[in-house]
Amino acid sequence: MVALVSVLLAMLASAASATSTTTTAPADYRSALTQRLAKEYGDARLAEQVVAGLGDATITGLEAKVPAGEVATSPFLAYRPPHVAANKVDSLVVFAFGNRLGAGGQLLPGPTNEALAKVVEKFVVKHPVPVYAQTEIAQQLQAAGVPHVTSIDPVTAADGTVTYLSTAGVAQQVMTKAQAAGEKLGRVGVIGFSDHAVRCVLTARKAGMTSAAVPTGVTLPTAYDPESNQTWTRSRAVYLPTDLLGRLATL
Repeated sequence: MVALVSVLLAMLASAASATSTTTTAPADYRSALTQRLAKEYGDARLAEQVVAGLGDATITGLEAKVPAGEVATSPFLAYRPPHVAANKVDSLVVFAFGNRLGAGGQLLPGPTNEALAKVVEKFVVKHPVPVYAQTEIAQQLQAAGVPHVTSIDPVTAADGTVTYLSTAGVAQQVMTKAQAAGEKLGRVGVIGFSDHAVRCVLTARKAGMTSAAVPTGVTLPTAYDPESNQTWTRSRAVYLPTDLLGRLATL
């Protein structure tokens, strides 16, 4: 009987030891994501709000692309874009962010795209390179006399229906237009709204602009337009979840 009790005690001790070493729960993915985004945003409360608002399907999709062990370091979750020396840029690709509608329903650039146009104007004065920009920005640049500007326009169907280009759609149109014109983009400098910039770079690289990056010395706009016609571009709290969803398509 004593021997049997001794065996049972030994088995329990062994089981307890195994439990203590094998049942440690893995780090919670939402918590890890919140910690990383808090650093990227510089705003812990905003990071908590964004992650709390993500559905389980989105979290699962993110975890499939960026496993828990990579959350803290993956460039996919960065909000500080990679840079390229300004004097190494061969062409600029400029992505719009939001827009406004005029009283007659006409599309207007809005203050954010006006700010982006100013950034491009300032850059090309010192670094005169070809510019590929969405319509809202291209029209401003052309009106200001900036040379070598190619407009990336919305798609208009035969019935007159206009389909606004996504970030991926803009990147693809840039590639198509450059190839059709027999132009080499070379090292691409990307200009976009601050919170949008990393996704612009990721999307441009996926489209074939493999060395795309934001030029050094460029200060990207950070002010949201609360009156933007595109509701998802009116504030950080609204935009950032949309941005994460958009990033999933770049991997």
